[in-house]
Amino acid sequence: MGEKDIPVVSAAVAEPMATKTQPRKSTWKGWLWDTADVSQEERRFLLKARYSPIDTSNITNAFVSGMKEDLNLYGNEYNWIVVSWTVGYIIGQWPSNFILTRVPAHIWIPFLELGWTVFTFALAGAKSYEALLGIRFVVGLFEAGYWPALYYILGSWYNKRELGKRNGILQSAVSIAPIFSGFLQAGIYNSLNGHAGLPGWRWLFIINGIISLPVAVVAFFFLPDTPNTAKPTWVFTARDIEIAKERMALAGRAAEGKPYTFKGILGYLTSWKTLLFTLIFMMQPFTFQPSTSFVFWLKAHNKAGKPLVYTVAQINEYPTIGNAFNAAYSLLTVWISDGPLKGRRWPTIIFGNLVSIVIFTLLAVTPVFGPFSHRAPLYIVCQIGGTAVPLTMAWMSELLSDNAEQRAFTAAAMNTLQYTFLAWVPLVWFQQVHQPNVTPGNRGAAVVAGLTVIVFTIIAVLAHREKIQKKRNGELGANVALPDSSNTSIRDQKKRTSLKDVEDIAPEIN
Repeated sequence: MGEKDIPVVSAAVAEPMATKTQPRKSTWKGWLWDTADVSQEERRFLLKARYSPIDTSNITNAFVSGMKEDLNLYGNEYNWIVVSWTVGYIIGQWPSNFILTRVPAHIWIPFLELGWTVFTFALAGAKSYEALLGIRFVVGLFEAGYWPALYYILGSWYNKRELGKRNGILQSAVSIAPIFSGFLQAGIYNSLNGHAGLPGWRWLFIINGIISLPVAVVAFFFLPDTPNTAKPTWVFTARDIEIAKERMALAGRAAEGKPYTFKGILGYLTSWKTLLFTLIFMMQPFTFQPSTSFVFWLKAHNKAGKPLVYTVAQINEYPTIGNAFNAAYSLLTVWISDGPLKGRRWPTIIFGNLVSIVIFTLLAVTPVFGPFSHRAPLYIVCQIGGTAVPLTMAWMSELLSDNAEQRAFTAAAMNTLQYTFLAWVPLVWFQQVHQPNVTPGNRGAAVVAGLTVIVFTIIAVLAHREKIQKKRNGELGANVALPDSSNTSIRDQKKRTSLKDVEDIAPEIN
């Protein structure tokens, strides 16, 4: 894919408070949804977030729906348009994440959304390739803060038994976004193409902007800050915030507020956790790219002067089957990880990447223009390794629970290096002029998927060793300081929590 599909939190509501928190007990109901295993008070507290997907892959939909012909983009212009967005996204990563640990999320994220909206409207008026390059760069700047910010916020509210599923729901919104955009583009092309003298691809940007503007307004009122920066509102009471702090203390999740220093940042850069998780995201652009060939593969069947093999609507809609698969499979894996696997992240992550090796190999060795029934299913499922993103982010958050600033820094580093590689991988291995004949790129993706399996295995081994060392040092069972509270239910739970219970909350591999 040319770029990420980033969802925007549009609303978050807290249920009313109740009474008493009881010790956690694992049941089959808790595997389905974790709040079944907590007390009435904690169940009513737990945050429920809804995500409105804002699809940034609309540039791809627009490109295959008339923009290429209207703006005479017959070379590698599409790749360079994606690169311009990527450069803006890279530049905005670390500044946005540093700001996030100091500026309330309900202010910063809506500001970014508003900027994204303004320049998405501007795309509808782009008259040249050069204008597209400039506008997409600015869109990337505003969009840079979304992805790591949302994972950072989720990691600040949910514990080990809950975080995987919430990250999975977020990732599903990411996967569903192109489905929305694909069918939206098909509907726009069929109903608005030529309306008011504008081609359908320009209407896509207009409608995206119209949708995102109220999202920014709603996010300002409903988006939660982190527990340690939130203030009581009509959504979150003082007791809500107090419970959130207590829950994160039990999970070993440190609050933000440490100053950024040169020594501290140097420590992040030499930490195996920051380095290896960043390395994983550096390799991901290779494993994302094979799926982008699907839309070009469909379009390549249409030859000038001959009847269409695939209509514009089909070219936009068929690739959304892959997004539906990604969403469903991602949800399945996070439920398995949080439930039967009791918070272990590595089994489903490694399995998905092993399957990716097989799929990329088949894409490389089978005929490019084989029957739809042979080739299309490979494109549809080839991002199975990429569905591990929510579990990878959850794993990183859990292993860095004791340092909020390093969590934010690492999330930014992961995305910065990912998009740095995304800027050049398509230009070398998946060029527009070669699509869909990118067999060397598919071979490279198979090799990189194998390397990804190796790195994930190293992370699992190192994390397991760290856990054993913490057990020996008595750190896993150490007392956790909780905020003073007139309601002692969670404090009592902390006193009753055994070493095994603490291990269930603390980062672990097993």
